Amino acid sequence: MKKLIYMSALALIISSCGKIDDEFIDRRAKYNINWTTAADSSSTSFVNVYWNSTKHHFNNDNFGAIGQYDYWPEAHGLEVMLDAYARTKNDIYKQKIYDFYEGVKAKNNKSFYNNYYDDMAWHGVAHLRALEITGDARYETSATQLWKWILEGWNDFDGGGIAWNHENNTAGKSKGVPSNGPAAIIAAKRWQKYGESEKINGFNNLEWLSKIYNWIKENRVVQQSGRVFENINDKNGDWTYNAGTYMGAALEYYKITGNKVYLNDAIKTADWATSTLVNANNKVLSDWAEQEDHDVNLFKGIFVRYLTQLIRHKDLPEASRKRYVNFLKNSGQLLWTNGTTKSPVVLFGYHWWQAPTTGKAGLRAQISGAALMESITLLKNEGYL
Repeated sequence: MKKLIYMSALALIISSCGKIDDEFIDRRAKYNINWTTAADSSSTSFVNVYWNSTKHHFNNDNFGAIGQYDYWPEAHGLEVMLDAYARTKNDIYKQKIYDFYEGVKAKNNKSFYNNYYDDMAWHGVAHLRALEITGDARYETSATQLWKWILEGWNDFDGGGIAWNHENNTAGKSKGVPSNGPAAIIAAKRWQKYGESEKINGFNNLEWLSKIYNWIKENRVVQQSGRVFENINDKNGDWTYNAGTYMGAALEYYKITGNKVYLNDAIKTADWATSTLVNANNKVLSDWAEQEDHDVNLFKGIFVRYLTQLIRHKDLPEASRKRYVNFLKNSGQLLWTNGTTKSPVVLFGYHWWQAPTTGKAGLRAQISGAALMESITLLKNEGYL
């Protein structure tokens, strides 16, 4: 029936215009995307091409290069596998999630400990989620240990905050959203899971959430606009992943307290990011300094994850929900149509409007693209598209 209606509409165009508008047909066909197929092929390609089946961690590119000191992207690769497993219940993903634990631990000197607090925080978030989705108790052990290590980075220099790495911690330098944003999310998640039963360094996790979240809000957010920054005088340091984790922490704080201040914090930053941290020509997410095989290429995927969580919350105003859904859909359409090679496997470009041109596709860009496809498919399956 839908096909007949569509063909009738085309006939009407032909009769009224005398010929078919080829551009119209191209646009219509171009964006007729089956999102489930897109997510299936994206996530399947991701694990088939990037997963090291011998060492049980992710390779750095589609040619099998190993980034020996890559630690934080592994956490986001785990998140994509968790997305795919939650959606499909395919045991292929579950087995890799199981193998990931020892594989990445071995790669990282037989421990999940790392010199960078933000890198441990990404794993802390992902390991909690792995526990929730798979029930694998090993991830509870690692998530707890990671959280204790992360909180060692808090110091009271300059009003508090978690440092970037251990060297900076002694002098209270280099604090920013990369460490504090995911840490606030961990505090919120752990409070919801463990309540008063867990205290670290004299504070329960709700108190840690308050301390960390308020430090971000007071030191790294412009209250009027929702801008999340690292340096107030340098807009090239306004990154999508910082906006994403601040939104994610605000939403979790709202879930706990019911205080609309936090929901409004998330909405304000989502509005700012989706209108500012975009390519001027096509309005899709874009970070300054995107380039082949660079950390920045992973940032968009993190933002997408937390914008998707905001979209799914029942208390989000419908006008905002519709705007954010359309924003993600536009990004997905352009990425799948212009920014992806699909043969023999799916590979994503680091710009979402340009497919890989050298044959090489880095891990970080692949994670962001696969995360977007999984997010849009989740929204489609839940009736938001």
